[in-house]
Amino acid sequence: MIYTDVAMRRALDANQFSWAKVPNNSSGSGATWVKEPAVVIQFNDPRYGFTLPATTFAVIGYMNGKVDDISTSPMLSKVSFGQAVTTLDRLQRQFQARGWQPEFGTTWFDLTPRGRELLREQVRSISNGFMKTTMLVVPGKYEMIFRLWCAAECDSRIGLDRYLIDIGISADVGFELKDKPP
Repeated sequence: MIYTDVAMRRALDANQFSWAKVPNNSSGSGATWVKEPAVVIQFNDPRYGFTLPATTFAVIGYMNGKVDDISTSPMLSKVSFGQAVTTLDRLQRQFQARGWQPEFGTTWFDLTPRGRELLREQVRSISNGFMKTTMLVVPGKYEMIFRLWCAAECDSRIGLDRYLIDIGISADVGFELKDKPP
């Protein structure tokens, strides 16, 4: 089964997002680009929902009148590693408390003092694509890309390096594909 067939059947109901507005066209498909400062995204699933910090960027994709996916960097600007890790920690705790689980062999970010040192080394390295990604899932419902990446001056040794967090949310397409015979 191709992605669009699964997405059409498993798309997230637009009502899950308190701010969602389906584009005004006959197909109910399209995208909304959020470019205004300080937009707060709230995923209001009663069990797995969360609220992201304010952002100046998000893309919301729609298919058949439903939110199909969302991509955002829940930050107002590129920030220092310390600031990024503080936000990363708050988000990770929120996702853990709401029942999200790592998948595909990824793990939660290690935010112990030693884990933070290793994380900074990893996201400053070109061999890692300047990023660390954790894949999260609510089996049969949602999946999420949760990523920290170095966005500027990654080789700086005087603290000019800057970071962003990326989050991408969609229906758990992999769950349905895993259950399909080849």
